[in-house]
Amino acid sequence: MSETLLIHYNIEDSQQATWSPCNNDGELTGKITTGPLTELSEIAANRSAIVLLNSQCLHINQLQLPTQNLQKLLKAVPFALEEFIADDIDDFHFVISKNKHDSSTSVVGIKRTTLKNIIQVFQAANINVEKIIPDALCLAADTRQWVCLNYKDSSYLQTERTNGILISHDLLPYIVTNKLQDESLTPPEKILLFTEQENSTAYDQLKAENIPGKDDIEIVNIVYNEHPLVVFCGNYNQALPLNLLQHKFKPKRKTSGYWQHWRLAASLATAWLILHLGLTGFQHTQLKDDNIITRAKIEKIYKKSFPKSKKIVNPRVQMEQKLKELKGTANNSSQGLIFLLAESFGTLSQDKKSITLQSLTFRNNRMDIGLEGNNLQAVETLNKNLNNNKKIRSEITSSSSEKDKVKGNLRIEGRS
Repeated sequence: MSETLLIHYNIEDSQQATWSPCNNDGELTGKITTGPLTELSEIAANRSAIVLLNSQCLHINQLQLPTQNLQKLLKAVPFALEEFIADDIDDFHFVISKNKHDSSTSVVGIKRTTLKNIIQVFQAANINVEKIIPDALCLAADTRQWVCLNYKDSSYLQTERTNGILISHDLLPYIVTNKLQDESLTPPEKILLFTEQENSTAYDQLKAENIPGKDDIEIVNIVYNEHPLVVFCGNYNQALPLNLLQHKFKPKRKTSGYWQHWRLAASLATAWLILHLGLTGFQHTQLKDDNIITRAKIEKIYKKSFPKSKKIVNPRVQMEQKLKELKGTANNSSQGLIFLLAESFGTLSQDKKSITLQSLTFRNNRMDIGLEGNNLQAVETLNKNLNNNKKIRSEITSSSSEKDKVKGNLRIEGRS
């Protein structure tokens, strides 16, 4: 059988790609080449071409829906994902695959215009593409091991054969740690970490993370050369069921128009029933993944703000505790400046026409305020209103009359 041409493609550089021929055993049989698509035309002439698409433009999800019928699932998927995709769901093309080891269904979505543009780009270069699959699913993850791969500023994380994500490189240690803390996921026996030859710091970062049960998980660092294609080539077959060139992007057969209208109505009714039964489970899973990413960002900010903190259990709560400690140290609890301002500010700002604040001094847990009023009665009324607050005490320390104005000083402190 002829060789397969594997093409790694990123829509951000639409006229460039990286490619290499691959045999049936998943081994590259030629050099890895990066260049314009026009150079691929002759090379692809006698080979089937499979595009490994950069997953940044894809939505990869897993659903729990109580049916085995793929057509019914396909009708239900857009409704299930509508709340979790910012763009118009009607603009998306979805492909699905039932997982053999559990009841979940893997889903990959892409905007139709994006997929059409990709197809047109390769057609313009005279390259006949047979399949387009997500590169994030071309790693060696299975029920016993997870796989991470670092490439430039991005990192891939695959926790199951048909479940993977592409994230920012600096978030990888936090995402791995939080997924290992997820009780609904079975922890792996091993984590394979593929790093570029000139950058293997990710291994040290993972080893340094406070990973629960880390002693029971083997972290294996594997250095690869040139390009991730040397890793993708051995595992791309497992992603073939999620080939994006299906349904409306596959050659159509002529069928009766009346039959198609009847099937549409029946399928929509079935889709609504399936959606009602399975949407809750999917929302829980989706929100859990979003929470993991958010927690990772919070933990990153916490580590940057408090680099001496070693044990991080709940970064949000710990951040609040640290801030309270700082506030207490600076302001001496209920005697501090912030406390006195907070308790007196509402009263001080009540009558701006009769009273004008001139100065404020804080010393020895006391706040001295210089003010100017229309008359002495206004100053005395302000002092009385301040003393109505059971948390603070106010007294007039001085007052003097000048023409039609009265100047005074108030001293405010916390009650014992």
